[in-house]
Amino acid sequence: MKIAWYNTTNPDKVREVEHFFGPTSKLGILRSAVTEVLDANLEKVILAKAAAAYQVCRVPVVVEHGAFCLDALGGMPGALIKPLWETLQFRICDLVPAGQSRTMFARSAVCYCDGRTRTLILKEVKGELATKARGSGGFHWDPIFIPEGHTRTFAEMSLTEKLALSPAGLAYAELRQRLSL
Repeated sequence: MKIAWYNTTNPDKVREVEHFFGPTSKLGILRSAVTEVLDANLEKVILAKAAAAYQVCRVPVVVEHGAFCLDALGGMPGALIKPLWETLQFRICDLVPAGQSRTMFARSAVCYCDGRTRTLILKEVKGELATKARGSGGFHWDPIFIPEGHTRTFAEMSLTEKLALSPAGLAYAELRQRLSL
């Protein structure tokens, strides 16, 4: 019996969640479209997204949203990464001029909503923006994020390696523990 449903229209996120939680998980998959709030603040975005997903799905639901925070840009684009990514894709690497810090933070928020309460999990991983895209795994900005202490981008890692280091994977681990998934 499923006790919660992960909702996303992104097939890459479905692949990661199914890989992370496995076939015997109590977390099901839904693919209902929800309107996302545009805001640089990740917490505002995920809380609104969870409430909207519950309104559409009417079952206990889990949603995830990421943020891409570049020090050289004062922490932007933050949770606004989706529209920036859709416009620039790997040219995001060119936003940081030579000689400036390429330090950044990848953030992920996961929220469980049962219609009465919302349980929020925020995770962050420090790293650096690659000078160019590397690797063929992952999706979106995985080829341009190098986690601190590593030399490979998320796209150069196996899915298991990436999920052990990524903010989404860290948030899923906490969610699994909190909800006994």
